[in-house]
Amino acid sequence: MATSILPVDPPVIRAAGGIVQRCTPQGDEVMIVYRKRHQDWTLPKGKVKDGESFQEAAMREVEEETGCSCRVGNYLGTISYADNGVPKVVLFWKMSLVAQNGVTDTEEIGEAVWMQVPAAIQRLTYAQEKALLTRIGSAPRPPQPQLAPQPPQAQPEPPIQRARQHKSSSSEDNRAHSRLLRESEAFRVELAFLERRSERSDNSWVAAAHDQLQNVKRCLESNDIEGGWFCFHAAERFAVFGLNKAELANRAHILREEAQKISSWRSGTITSLLAVSDDQVTAERVADAMALRNEDSTNQYYRTRLTGDQLRILLIICGLSAVALLPFLLLAGHIPEVAAAMLFGLIGAAFCSAQSLILGKNESKNESKIPNILVTLTPVLFGAIAGLAGFAIYEYLATTFNVAEQHISAALALAFLFGCTGQRVLARIADPHKKETPRANLSAKK
Repeated sequence: MATSILPVDPPVIRAAGGIVQRCTPQGDEVMIVYRKRHQDWTLPKGKVKDGESFQEAAMREVEEETGCSCRVGNYLGTISYADNGVPKVVLFWKMSLVAQNGVTDTEEIGEAVWMQVPAAIQRLTYAQEKALLTRIGSAPRPPQPQLAPQPPQAQPEPPIQRARQHKSSSSEDNRAHSRLLRESEAFRVELAFLERRSERSDNSWVAAAHDQLQNVKRCLESNDIEGGWFCFHAAERFAVFGLNKAELANRAHILREEAQKISSWRSGTITSLLAVSDDQVTAERVADAMALRNEDSTNQYYRTRLTGDQLRILLIICGLSAVALLPFLLLAGHIPEVAAAMLFGLIGAAFCSAQSLILGKNESKNESKIPNILVTLTPVLFGAIAGLAGFAIYEYLATTFNVAEQHISAALALAFLFGCTGQRVLARIADPHKKETPRANLSAKK
């Protein structure tokens, strides 16, 4: 199904990978790799070579990066992101271990390790790979014989556990949990209707959609809201195969309208996918367009959450700095003025950093990778030092020109401006590509 998004314009980088799994007495384990050049933890994957199928590329890349010979299993899904401005789509398969040797690609891979699924999800750098791995982590376990005589005693446990988790979670998480629960229950009714109405000879999509809804239920029980939405969207895509021609045409029209509001490369890809007449719209095309739309929504969600976290950290730093500098404001001499200048420089730098966060100027070019908070904090701390420089310049000018009456408010205003300017300068040095982005956009439009 997902392979139909490949032959579209603009060109797409094709890649494939695998989630290698093995069973141990401690539970299922998967292998993840550390890439030296990118300094990230990721699932083994790589580009498809000419004349090579996706499955062959996945097996080759897994063997090169992990040293594992594997047997290909079920297709798990697709992730996509922009690689230097070019859309890149990676198809993943579940793989079972046959034999393990040494890592072949030692230039790129620094380490390949086995980890239990929850630990691997935490270790992975990229959000889409984390969500993909939840399909393994939430897969149903085979029933154990010793637990068979006790089903009545085990049934009440999930509600109790869920209640405990909600008690310790925030009100925002509770609202997200309730919304996902409502959406999944409403969709379950819609799926039953589509199943009864379906005239297809192959109704495998029904079983796949029900499996994803079961994954949603398990994610709700473990309070994994993000994983639950990932599975819910997958169930919606499977249900597309139960729509008739008129419903597919309507869904395609809605997706075309939604694509116009998307600012990333996915907008053009969705438009290309659905650039056919209503009679030629297929369930595969609509499902792939929905997948791209959902990926864009997920990336927007992560960026919004990250921006909120960084803004909160900036507020905390400003508050702690004010408390730390308060004792110095009570001393005699020039020390209170220096402390006040440093505080105003910090506030100016934090103000400009917050403005950049809100406007989205600090977004990473790789939309899946979550940037380090130090990228935001370092220019802010530098701005505090720049505020001291502004205060020193004010004192020097006042002494040079024999200003009889000096105003502390002017000195603090200059410290604020220097703090803001220092933050901007260091942020520009840290990311020199920001200046090139508008030109690149203009050339792309032409």
